[in-house]
Amino acid sequence: MLMPVKIFLLLLSTLFVLTATAQTKIMVQVTNFENDKGRCILCLYNNAAAFAGKGSPIATLIVSIASKSSTAVFENVPEGTYAVSVIHDANNNQKFDTNFLGIPKEGYGASQNKLPFAAAPKFEENKFTVAGGGLTTVNIKLRYLF
Repeated sequence: MLMPVKIFLLLLSTLFVLTATAQTKIMVQVTNFENDKGRCILCLYNNAAAFAGKGSPIATLIVSIASKSSTAVFENVPEGTYAVSVIHDANNNQKFDTNFLGIPKEGYGASQNKLPFAAAPKFEENKFTVAGGGLTTVNIKLRYLF
């Protein structure tokens, strides 16, 4: 009779460990592409400095575009606060192209769709929180200035 109790406790502790270490997925759905050319580049950030270009994203995904939309999933993301930035790399050069004044020539977006007209998006305005073990969905509508 002692053996089944040990097995039960072992299974229960294994289940607890698996639940405690479950990771979140962030699914990003991007719409409003001008066309299906090029790729969609998505960057995931966990701090304001990196989001402002003073650091690197914690993850980057490059996905295709179909029917003027795109979907990407960041896997195994720990609980926390994040922001996503997106660009439409229409010419596949893996850069965010701007004109000589620094005005974007390609579509761009951010996780809460808070895009000031004459400034870069801010982390604080576009952040969201995720909890472990679930799926968080983020919907981004691209903006084109030209």
